[in-house]
Amino acid sequence: MHPTWQLLERHRDELDREAVLWIDPPEDHDLMKPQDGLVTLNRQLFRHSRPRGVTPADEWPGGLSRVVLFYPKAKERLDWWLGQIQRHAPDAEVQVVGENNGGVKSFAKRVKPFAVVEKLDTARHCALFTYRATGEVPAGEGWRTFEHGEHRIYALPGVFSQQKLDKGTALLLDTLPVFKGRILEFGCGSGVLACDLLSRSDSAQLTAVDVDWAAVQSTQRTLDEAGFSDRSRVLWSDGLSEVPREHFDVLVTNPPFHAGIKTHYEPSERFFRECHQWIRPGGELWWVANDFLDYQSVLGSEFRFCDEKRHHQGFRIFRARK
Repeated sequence: MHPTWQLLERHRDELDREAVLWIDPPEDHDLMKPQDGLVTLNRQLFRHSRPRGVTPADEWPGGLSRVVLFYPKAKERLDWWLGQIQRHAPDAEVQVVGENNGGVKSFAKRVKPFAVVEKLDTARHCALFTYRATGEVPAGEGWRTFEHGEHRIYALPGVFSQQKLDKGTALLLDTLPVFKGRILEFGCGSGVLACDLLSRSDSAQLTAVDVDWAAVQSTQRTLDEAGFSDRSRVLWSDGLSEVPREHFDVLVTNPPFHAGIKTHYEPSERFFRECHQWIRPGGELWWVANDFLDYQSVLGSEFRFCDEKRHHQGFRIFRARK
C-alpha cells in the first residue's frame, strides 16, 4: 500500500462521512467510495477505480465538499493541479497529502504567495495539509514548449521531456534508421520522438500511446501543430491495452520506469513481455535504456535475435527482430 494511503487511513472516519473528490491518487484504495469523485491522469486507475473517473478536461463531479490532492512527483504539475481545483471546485475544503522525500515538506513555502497552509498530520514519512487559496493561482494554461528541428514541441506540466530533448531520446533518434511503414511508440511523453519519426518519411504511419493523460494531450497537440494528424493517432492506454490487435512494422520506445517516488519497472516490463503480439514477422523493436536496465532479458522467444546497436554516456540502444 502506498504510504500516503496509510496516512489517510488514520482519518477514515471523517473521510467516510462525506463525499470526497480524489485527485491523482497513486493507486486504488477502499477509502475511495462509490459516491466519491475521481480526477486522474492514470489510464489504469481511470478504468478500474470504484468512483466514476473523469479527466481534467471533463466536467468534474459536483456536490463534493472535500478535495484530496496527492502531491505530484513533478513539481511543475502542483500549480497546474491547484489551478484546476480553483476553477472546478472553488468552494471545497482542500487537503494535500504527499511523501516527505517527494517534496511535500516544501508545500507551504511553495504556495505562500497565494495560499494558506496548515499541517494536519504526519506518519509513514508523509504529511497531510489543509490548503486554502487566498489569491489567483499562477498556473495559466500550463503549456511548455521547445523547438526541435523545424517543429515546436508542446507539453503540459510534469510530462516527460517537457522543455528539452532528453539524452536518451536524443541518442535513440541519432541511431534509428528511417522507417517507412507502420510504427508504434510506447510512452510518447511530449511527442518529440513521434514528431521526429514522422518528419523523416512521408509514408510512415504512427500510433503513439501513454498511460498519462497529460502526455497524450501533449503528443496530440505536438503532432497537430506539426501537421501530422492525418498520419498519426494518439491513445490513452495502460500499456498496450487500448491498442487494436494489429501488426506494426516497428515498435519504438524510451520506456518509462518511474512511478511516484519509488522506481517502478512493471509497466515497461509488461510491455516488453507482450509487445511481440503487435509486431509482424520480420518486424523490429528498438529501444533506449539506462545501463542498469535489462529489458532484453524480459523479451520472449518470439524474437529471433537482440543486439546492442550503440552505447554512449550511460545509455544503450537495442534492436530486436521477430
